[in-house]
Amino acid sequence: MYKNIRYIYAILLLLGLFSCADNNVAVRSGLENSELTIRHKPGMNVVGYVTVDGKPRSGVVVSDGVNVVVTDEKGEYQMRSVGRQHVFVSVPADCEIPIENKMPKIYKTLTFTDAVIQMNFDLKARPKLSKFKLLTLADVQIGDAEDIRRLREEVMGNISSYAQSLSGPVYGISLGDIVWNVPALYPTYIEQVTRTGVPTFSVIGNHDHNEKVKNDTESDKEYRDALGPTYYSCNIGDWHIVALDDILYSGVHGRNDYSGTITQQQLDWLKKDLAYVDKDKSILIGVHIPTSRRTSGTHVSNNKALYDLVKDYHRVEILSGHTHNNFTTTIAPNIRETTFGAVMGAFWNGKICNDGSPRGFAVLEFEGNELTNEYYMGSDTDRNYQIEVYVPGDATFRWGRVNEPIKTPFDARPLVTDMERVLVNVFNWHTDWTVELKEDDGAWTPLTNNTKWLDPEAVRTLQYSNSWEKRPSAEPEENNDHMFVYYPKNQSWKQISVRATDPYGNVYTKTANHPK
Repeated sequence: MYKNIRYIYAILLLLGLFSCADNNVAVRSGLENSELTIRHKPGMNVVGYVTVDGKPRSGVVVSDGVNVVVTDEKGEYQMRSVGRQHVFVSVPADCEIPIENKMPKIYKTLTFTDAVIQMNFDLKARPKLSKFKLLTLADVQIGDAEDIRRLREEVMGNISSYAQSLSGPVYGISLGDIVWNVPALYPTYIEQVTRTGVPTFSVIGNHDHNEKVKNDTESDKEYRDALGPTYYSCNIGDWHIVALDDILYSGVHGRNDYSGTITQQQLDWLKKDLAYVDKDKSILIGVHIPTSRRTSGTHVSNNKALYDLVKDYHRVEILSGHTHNNFTTTIAPNIRETTFGAVMGAFWNGKICNDGSPRGFAVLEFEGNELTNEYYMGSDTDRNYQIEVYVPGDATFRWGRVNEPIKTPFDARPLVTDMERVLVNVFNWHTDWTVELKEDDGAWTPLTNNTKWLDPEAVRTLQYSNSWEKRPSAEPEENNDHMFVYYPKNQSWKQISVRATDPYGNVYTKTANHPK
C-alpha cells in the first residue's frame, strides 16, 4: 500500500514538474456548470473558447479594447489584459448577434483576481444576411421626470410601432447622449429603447459621462456598467460595424468641458481590428460628435487619422448625432457621414429639432456591401413628410426673445420686411439630391438657391417663445444647409409645389397655397 502511495505521488510530482517546465497552468472556466479548461501561456490572464452551436470556431476576433486576438483551431483565445473592464467578440457575419434582456450582448465583464479568468462565448450559427435594416436614433437625452414622460408617452410608442412594421432583420444603433448627465437613468433608457423590439447597439455621448468625475477614463464608468464597452465591433452581412467614443471628457470646468477626439488607444485598436476585415467589405462607424461637417470647420480633431484607416474599404458610412439637426458630408468618394436629428428634438422644446426638422429617427437599408436606402422621419409625422414650405408671412419672422423689439442679429441676412420670398426646408437634403419647384401650372424647375437661413418654425419655437426660459441652450441652427429660397415670378400665384428626389429614388412632394 505504501509503495502504491509513493508511486502515485511520484507520478503527480512528475506531472507537476512537466507543467511547470511548460509554463502552462490548467484554468477552470469561470462559467457555471462548465467543465472546460484551458492551459494558458506565460503572462496571459484572460482566456476562453469561442464556439458556434457548441463547436469550436477558429479565426474569430476577440478583444478587450487594447488586445485584438483570434481564436485558434481549438476555438481558444488568450491575451494579457491590464485594467480593462470588458472582453468582447467581434461576432462573425454567419452568427447571430447575442441578445440578453433584449439588448445586444457581445461582451463579458472582467473581474480580475490572482487567478486567470476564462470567458467563453457560445455563438449561434445563421446564414450570412444578404439584407438588413438599421434603426438609427440620436440624442434620446433624458434628464428628469418630464423628459421621461415625454419620451414614454409622446415618442417611443410611435418609433416602436414603426420599427415593428419593418420587414426582414432589423438592428438598431443609438448614437450617444442617451441620458442628460444623469447616469441613474440608464435603466430607464434601456426600458424604453427595448420597446422597439429591435436589439439596439449603443454609442457614448458627452452627456453620458458623469460630470462629477473629472477625467475621461473614469467618467464613463456608469455607462460601461450599464451598456458595455465604449468602443467595439461586430459583423452583420457584408458590413463591419464599429462603435467609437469620440468624446475626450474633462469636466473640470463643468459638464461641457470636453473635446471631439478619438483617443490614440482607440485608433490603435481599430487598426488591429480592421486587419481582419477584407477590403471588399464595407464599414459602418457609429460616433456621437460628427467627425466632419461640409459647411463649417467644426470636426473631430483627429478625423484624418480615422479616415486613413478606412479609406481602402469598399464603402464607409459614418453615423453621428450631437447637433440635434440633419446634415450630410461627403468626405471621399467612398466615405460619407450622415448626422441625424434628435429623438428629443431641440432639448424637448416643441416637436422639432434646431434646424426645423421634426424630432425623429432614421432607417438605413443594406444589401450586400451597399447602402440601398436611407431616410429620416419624424416620430410624430408620416414618413413622406420630408419638406416644409414657408410662404410669405410664414417665411418672415421676428428676431429676438419674447417681448424684445424686432431685430436682426445677422447683418448679412435680409430683414423681415422681405414679404415675397418662399422658404423651403428639405430636412435630410444633401448635394446628391434633386430639388425642384413648380409655381402654379408651370414647369418643374431646379431649385438651387441653397442658403443658410434659419428655419422660421425653429425661430418661433426656440427663440421667440417662453420655452427658451427652460432650455436656454436650444437655439435655431445658424448653419442650416438644407434651406432654399424662392422668389415667385407672379405675385398673384396660387400654389407652390416642391419635389425632392434622393439618391435612392425616393420622391417627396409638398405643396403650399398662397396665404391670401
